[in-house]
Amino acid sequence: MKRYLLILLCLATALAAEPADSSEVQTSSDSPASNVATIREDRDYLDFSNMLIPITHEASMLSKYGVRNHRLHRGVDVRITMGEPIVAAFPGVVIVSKFNPGGYGHYVLVQHDNDIQTLYGHLSKREVKVGDKLLPGDIVGLGGNSGRTTGPHLHFEIRYGKYNIDPETVVDFPHWELTEGASRISKSDVITAHRKMQAKLKNEDYIVKEGDTLESIAAWFNISVMSLCRTNNISPENPLKVGQRLRGSSP
Repeated sequence: MKRYLLILLCLATALAAEPADSSEVQTSSDSPASNVATIREDRDYLDFSNMLIPITHEASMLSKYGVRNHRLHRGVDVRITMGEPIVAAFPGVVIVSKFNPGGYGHYVLVQHDNDIQTLYGHLSKREVKVGDKLLPGDIVGLGGNSGRTTGPHLHFEIRYGKYNIDPETVVDFPHWELTEGASRISKSDVITAHRKMQAKLKNEDYIVKEGDTLESIAAWFNISVMSLCRTNNISPENPLKVGQRLRGSSP
């Protein structure tokens, strides 16, 4: 009897010491390997699924992202009414709140927690200052037509670091809702699209000819002389040179 009990005790000890099934270890969601893979995958994509669209109603688009008037239009222009509230798309911090008479007019630039920046231009009034912390839906300003514009509209930009993102990859503007792929936008695709646009933009450079003036070239780009000089890092006092290459917007 004692011998039988001893055998049972040995078997119980052996079973207790046996390692867990290897297939369970490999497929466990709590394993470090699977967690690292998930994090690495997330770092390759941008997630806009929680983005709040900056105006709260459907609105027609006036101008798309891309090359326009021989220079880069970095965002989209959307029809709005004067004085309507424009809201923040994500949580973030205001890094620019200023007036630019030759371009954006009253505009606000917000740095978000997800490495994204959004810009809201041609406002009639700014409601935030640099350093303000925002939540989605907080009012950044009121719609208007300040700056270089022909009528009331919102100029809206999305940026990833130094790269411009076409807002239509995120927002279905005719229906004013997020696109199906908004939760998983490839960072490499964003960078590739930006570089292709820059290559296209080089074909829009202006080559100075005999008799050209800063005023005539600025008119060709549909920008002010001040903007032309700032973009090309030149002084209005310095004479133009035949063959000089000028651009209407920075890279």
